[in-house]
Amino acid sequence: MKIDSVKIFGERHTGTNALSLFLRENFNLKFKYYEFLGWKHRLAPKKAEWIKHNTDNVLFIFLFRNPYTWLNSMYKEPYYHHYLKINDRSFEEFIKFSIEDYENSITMWNQKNDSYFRMSDEMPNSIIINVEDFYADQKKFHINIANKLSRYDMPFIKMNDYVNGRGWHKKRDIASSLRIPKLDKQLIRIINSFLSEKIMKKCKYELLI
Repeated sequence: MKIDSVKIFGERHTGTNALSLFLRENFNLKFKYYEFLGWKHRLAPKKAEWIKHNTDNVLFIFLFRNPYTWLNSMYKEPYYHHYLKINDRSFEEFIKFSIEDYENSITMWNQKNDSYFRMSDEMPNSIIINVEDFYADQKKFHINIANKLSRYDMPFIKMNDYVNGRGWHKKRDIASSLRIPKLDKQLIRIINSFLSEKIMKKCKYELLI
């Protein structure tokens, strides 16, 4: 069956809005939103759930981001309306603090990304994208997506704007936001104590030391 729709999964601050804009500019696809398998930032649905839906014509895209830069962005803007003061604390306190149904943001990163890899393996039409690689070589992913769609006549339009859930930000720099921040050894030890080495390897990220 011809792919005519796309569903994106990825945590907050992984480029889901930017990728959506890139897809709109470059490909003629219908977007699947909340009514189709829920919130884009959720733990990926298991087969017992998604099998109830028609997924044959859908391209699933799963987005990942380096946990060290991701935590830094989450601290600045956690998009967590259940507890608005979640970032009214030190960065060390924040990374240990409970969020959603998870012990902390790092365990959430582990479990959600693990679920994305699992669902990607289950789906015949899926692409895994590290947001850093996407910004470094958008043309490569344009070709990859075009191959999935069997559409080789689509012009390439590069995505240059910084876009997030708050809209466009002309004064914010994408490269600097994806640059690994300077962290002291104590913070690195705390983060690493929660990070899954298995997921880090699957994402092709390296643990800081």
